Amino acid sequence: MKLEDFRNIVPKIKKIATKGLDEQIKLAPKNRLEEIKIDKAVNYRNASVMALIYPKDRIMHMALILRTEYNGKHSGQVAMPGGKQELTDNSHWDTALREVEEEIGVKIEDISFLKELTPLYIPVSNFKVFPFLAEAKKELIFNLQQSEVADLIEIPLHYFIKELNIENVIVNINRNAKIEVPAFVYKEHKIWGATAMMLSELKALFIDCMVL
Repeated sequence: MKLEDFRNIVPKIKKIATKGLDEQIKLAPKNRLEEIKIDKAVNYRNASVMALIYPKDRIMHMALILRTEYNGKHSGQVAMPGGKQELTDNSHWDTALREVEEEIGVKIEDISFLKELTPLYIPVSNFKVFPFLAEAKKELIFNLQQSEVADLIEIPLHYFIKELNIENVIVNINRNAKIEVPAFVYKEHKIWGATAMMLSELKALFIDCMVL
């Protein structure tokens, strides 16, 4: 999708309603369908993530990250940049902005809010995640936080909307267990779990905007 085409659908993006959990659960691991219901959560923590859209050679892209390997629930997974809410954050949007600047080095002043997507409860880490759609209106220079981000994954937006389809893949959930889950596959990357669920809603939003 070219820069000009994206700018033309921005008013629709801001206006159209999202499909919420109905769209998210299409990419939910089967063993998590009941657990993701927020009314079952106790003492959960808040976090925010951002789907950041930006031009690269006048073609719109979306930035995802590959998390580093660590002793944690989301080690080595593909994700949207983001993280947990801090006491200094005034809102969930502020959390997303701060985390994007910290993790991939994009300045807060270069990011414009477009839309808040549907919050999602992640039972495995007990986080309620607030996803946001945002844009940068100029080409970006990324500076990765190497302690948390192993790589930057730049997906052309037209590929995400039209060609990134759902596949069933086998993933490791810990050293001794593997499960089959629905996922988006981009090059060598398997995008599954909460990230895939939130991207499923985002993809549906873009498709709706393009046919209106």
